[in-house]
Amino acid sequence: MNTFLAVAAITLARVVWLATDEPNLYADEAQYWVWAQDLRPGYFTKPPLIAWLIAGTTALCGDGEGCVRLASPLLHAATALLLGAAAARLFDARTGFWTAVTYATLPAVSVSSTIASTDAPLLTAWAAALYALVRLREGTAPRWWALLGLAVGLGLLAKYAMAGFVLSLALWFAFDRTARKLLRGPGPWIAGALALAALAPNLVWNVANQFATVRHVGENTNLARGVAFNPLTAAEFVGAQFGVFGPILFAALLWVLARRDTWHEPRTRMLALFVVPLGAIMVMQSFASRANANWAAPVYAAGTILVVAWARAQARPLLIRASVALHVAAAALLFVGPPALGAAGIELPRRADPWMRQRGWEALGQAVARAAAEHRDARFLFEQRRDMATLIYYIRPHPLDALMWNPDGGARNEFELTAPLQPGTAGPFLFVTRRSEAPDVAARFARAERVARIAVPTHPDAALSYALWRLDGFRGYRD
Repeated sequence: MNTFLAVAAITLARVVWLATDEPNLYADEAQYWVWAQDLRPGYFTKPPLIAWLIAGTTALCGDGEGCVRLASPLLHAATALLLGAAAARLFDARTGFWTAVTYATLPAVSVSSTIASTDAPLLTAWAAALYALVRLREGTAPRWWALLGLAVGLGLLAKYAMAGFVLSLALWFAFDRTARKLLRGPGPWIAGALALAALAPNLVWNVANQFATVRHVGENTNLARGVAFNPLTAAEFVGAQFGVFGPILFAALLWVLARRDTWHEPRTRMLALFVVPLGAIMVMQSFASRANANWAAPVYAAGTILVVAWARAQARPLLIRASVALHVAAAALLFVGPPALGAAGIELPRRADPWMRQRGWEALGQAVARAAAEHRDARFLFEQRRDMATLIYYIRPHPLDALMWNPDGGARNEFELTAPLQPGTAGPFLFVTRRSEAPDVAARFARAERVARIAVPTHPDAALSYALWRLDGFRGYRD
């Protein structure tokens, strides 16, 4: 009960913060909301679970920013409780309590709980699958195989990084003699069938769309351009993990993984095998090309249990409490600091603002809507994915019929796949661009007239600047 109350209190604080609907959605969040208006089994850049979740939360409480993001704090709360339950069964109730509280206050979790992202459902699925394995160690009841299979399938519907769990699972079976005994009987077949059944609609969608999402994930690794061997980017990635997991916890995790005892004891060896493989892959990826700091997030599910259990075994509870206190203070600074400075009349420059990507979009949407009011016969046309997603959300009424300028004819994002401007669609259009002049676009229309220049200040040293052009008589991308 103490574990539940602690996680509930943290989650309530986050939901209350989200209720202020601040800050604005950034481009990826807005794009997920657009997807939620047209539910499908797949999308160009991500599997579909994030759109399904947003459709559910906005059906409950509306399309405000807080409702778009509502699933994230709830899912992270579920993840904390699942990890706490797993730790309690592996070690003891006190370890379970501190595992849940530690996870719930991780720096990355504090940020992820206040944005709509694919990491939140991925981590919940990862934690559920890990809990199922803990229960399977105690006895091979079919329901735990079923939970494992469903968790893996839903995790893949959230983000294909769930494949890292399958890799760790295979290594656990390979290196743990006791674990291999679990493979006897129908359990693995139950898990595999349920995982495949959950993923099947997305697989069918990918087949029908030339494996668009799979190809995008491959392209996102940036390895097609060649292996760069950049030790600096690898160092930056590893350094960023001190911020993702927290400086004390990440240093402790590296120490625990380096200890021989960790790999000898069956419980800690299992947890380590759900940390090291994906973590190593991400470090190699960052060395060969690039890797975003959050790509390693799943390793901190088992990693949290591992560090908390080690600290308690070594009679170092202050290490965990100090980490939690540090993370809570950092979260307070992040969420309360900028509004407090604003109330005091202190405006942060763009680079010092942790929410810099999420400023000004609502005001920009209102300004574009005012400029477009005299051109109600025109359909919106965009040339950048981020602008199209964010302004579809912030322009009222939402221009869900907007089109994407796509002269190459290929698809590099969802809008180019589903809403490209096709030859034969004459117009008129309201073309929204960051460029003051767009001669390559204007030249393809019989008539082109700039109708507005809009600048929305976001910081003392930055503004969102756009031009609106009325275009009519589309003559095709080429003569």
